Amino acid sequence: MAELMTKGQNFIWTLDGSPPRIEAHTERKLEVIKQYLDLYFDTITANPRMDILQITFVDGFCGGGTYQRDGKLYYGSPFMLLNAVKDARFRVNIDRKKPLEIKSQFFFSDLNKAHMEILHGEILKSEFADDVGKSIILQIGAFEEILPNVIKNITRRQRRGRSFFVLDQCGYLGVSIHCLQQIFKKLDKSEAILTFSIDALLNYLRSDGTGLDKLRQFGVNDEFVSAWNELKDDDIFGRATAQRMIMNDIHKNSGATFFTPFMTRSNTDNRWMLLAHLSNHQAARDKMLHVHWDQQNYFRHIGRGSFYVLGFDNKLIESRDALFSFHAEDEKIVKEELENELLSIVIENMTNNVLPVSHLLSNIGNLTAAKNELLFSVLQEFAKEGELEIQKKDGGRKRKSTMIKVTDNLTLPSQRSFFSKYS
Repeated sequence: MAELMTKGQNFIWTLDGSPPRIEAHTERKLEVIKQYLDLYFDTITANPRMDILQITFVDGFCGGGTYQRDGKLYYGSPFMLLNAVKDARFRVNIDRKKPLEIKSQFFFSDLNKAHMEILHGEILKSEFADDVGKSIILQIGAFEEILPNVIKNITRRQRRGRSFFVLDQCGYLGVSIHCLQQIFKKLDKSEAILTFSIDALLNYLRSDGTGLDKLRQFGVNDEFVSAWNELKDDDIFGRATAQRMIMNDIHKNSGATFFTPFMTRSNTDNRWMLLAHLSNHQAARDKMLHVHWDQQNYFRHIGRGSFYVLGFDNKLIESRDALFSFHAEDEKIVKEELENELLSIVIENMTNNVLPVSHLLSNIGNLTAAKNELLFSVLQEFAKEGELEIQKKDGGRKRKSTMIKVTDNLTLPSQRSFFSKYS
């Protein structure tokens, strides 16, 4: 299995050579993270009375910091994070009466000593040179070995541990389930972007079903291997089902409340990779969904976009649709599916005919690729048709045309319409 853990040629930095070539999937991943961080900063600094934001960024597989393609230099994840904070410091203070200070700390680590030496040199040539050894900490070592001290440092600085982890491993064993459990158990306000070479794992099983000890943490046991051997000849449906089963176990065991999985393809390796966002807050999941809907064509979601379950899902068998894109036509399909299914889910989740919108979002957060605004628009349609009533948090009834908020409650009307198209 060792060969699966080494970096491919596109992720090797050498002291006497040029940076590795950046591939399209790597470029897209960096764009997604940067776009998400822009939304992230704009959201968490929305309170005009806030004057200090403390946050820690951890890049556990940072590499040498730069890539190249056709003579052009591209920044890797360490500089993407540094520039995201720099941009946020300027952007969030535009038109702000009370200046906001972002106190950020960065932990960049890699198992490869040469990678860290190259990154050190690149940072020293940059505008961030004076921060090395202060707010920028460079470490050589395996992520699992470095993580405990990183967590201690974060909790010393801030009780709830606001932090953002970029875990862009090249294989699938660099980030153990135990690592994820530590992050989400000890850091309430943590989020993580995890890359997981899910096809590499399945291809390994395809050629050799032995050596499962390190894979059991991902749900890969004898039963899984048996199921995979039955499914693998159907390269689309079988692979999609196996991928979902692994995702389900990663989510179940990670300790994160919300797990938002997307697939991206490496044309170089001809493999699908998992890019997952993990967090404990539904609002964070919603912001990540916004980014993926915006980044059309580059990422895929396995299965239906409206409601799905990870693991073995009969609906995947029924539709035989393995991959869902984030196009305009897909959004139309999702809306139609929500119109057919969401009302019954709302009613099933009610207690005494009342369901807080926040509870609905928490309950279905891991079951849909729909953004909150799309869910709200469908709920609004139900209200206009007399299927639901919307109450403000103080109990007052809202007009049917008024936008739904997370703080609202959904209730059943005393008498539902006989003429509603949803009845």
